[in-house]
Amino acid sequence: MDTLLEFMWNFLWLFLLVLIATLVFYNKSRKNYSKLKKRDPIRVFIAKYNLDVRKVSYKKILLASSIINSFIISFAATLVIFVDNYLWAILICFVVVMCLIYALYDIAGRIFKKMEEKENV
Repeated sequence: MDTLLEFMWNFLWLFLLVLIATLVFYNKSRKNYSKLKKRDPIRVFIAKYNLDVRKVSYKKILLASSIINSFIISFAATLVIFVDNYLWAILICFVVVMCLIYALYDIAGRIFKKMEEKENV
C-alpha cells in the first residue's frame, strides 16, 4: 500500500509540473488556430475528428490536449521510476504510452464531437 501511495504522490507532482510547463511555455505560441503549422498535433486532431473550431472553442481543445499530454508523460515517467529493470521499463512504457495516446485522444475526440453536435442543435 505504501508503494501505491508513493506512486500516486510522484505522479501527482509530476503531472502538475508538466501541466504548468505545458500551459506556460508550449501553449504560448499556439494561441490562435490560424497561426498553426500544417502538421501541428492540434490541427491533426481537429482534422481527424472533423471538428468545427467555430462551434467548439479552440482554447478548450488546446487545454484538453495539454491535460492529456501531461497525463501521458507523467504516467509514463512515474512508471519508469518504479520498474527496476530498464529493458522492461522501456517496453512497458512504450505499450502504455501507445495505448494511452489512442484511448485518451479517441475519448476526447468523441466528447468534442458531441459538444459540437449539441451546439449545432
